[in-house]
Amino acid sequence: MDLGLSGKIAIVAGGSRGCGRGVAEELSREGARVVLSGRLADKVHEAVEAIRESGGEAIGVVADMTTEAGCATIVDAAQRAYGDCQMLVVNSPGPFPDPVTNRGRGFDNCADDVFSETHRNFVMSQVWLARAVIPAMRSDGWGRLVNIGSIAMKTPHLEDPMPAVNTRVAVAALMKSLAQEFGPYGITANTIATGPFDSELSREYRASGTGVKTAEWYRAMLPVGRWGRPEEMGALVAFLCSTRASFLTGETIRIDGGYTKSLF
Repeated sequence: MDLGLSGKIAIVAGGSRGCGRGVAEELSREGARVVLSGRLADKVHEAVEAIRESGGEAIGVVADMTTEAGCATIVDAAQRAYGDCQMLVVNSPGPFPDPVTNRGRGFDNCADDVFSETHRNFVMSQVWLARAVIPAMRSDGWGRLVNIGSIAMKTPHLEDPMPAVNTRVAVAALMKSLAQEFGPYGITANTIATGPFDSELSREYRASGTGVKTAEWYRAMLPVGRWGRPEEMGALVAFLCSTRASFLTGETIRIDGGYTKSLF
């Protein structure tokens, strides 16, 4: 299937590791020119080199997407290297491991600054990046916005830090609004509700003791009997970014190996 991505310009914010890197690699395989960002220079370099060694075209940007200045740095780098961004994938950081306090779990343990920090990480990162790329997409009459979220927004729970679980719902609402407002200009906006994926960050999170669910518990709850792979996330995002998905917008799409038991 030709996804129509050859030559298009994609920003993958948070694309140096895990599912974000899986997305960057898959978009590159489909012929997109990829700008990936991360906060760790060595991880950004590794991801870019892997794409180039596979014959893809990519640059890396060391920047913090949880700041407005960091978002501007990412978009400016893409503009200088390739031109106007046509696809924006936001893989926001967090929740972060915290073996000491399991910070934020339960309402009584959630300080105001933790809620504010989480809102900035998840919501404002999407806002700042979308503001920077939508004008060119609107002028061009084509664009793709994808936010990588969590299945926790479908079934909020206390096993993971509350602010991270609940704030992601705000991102899904934002993406729904963007889909409504900018759909007439050929721009789609979708959220991915991510289930258990095997990645460096998820392994660090489980090992820290921050989350109370073990790897064995997850595997027992997964009908497919295994964790997701970053390349499987990449395949879904590539389709959402494709010309084939022009009628798919404003959705929250689960990719969780059947883990979530709710019907909708």
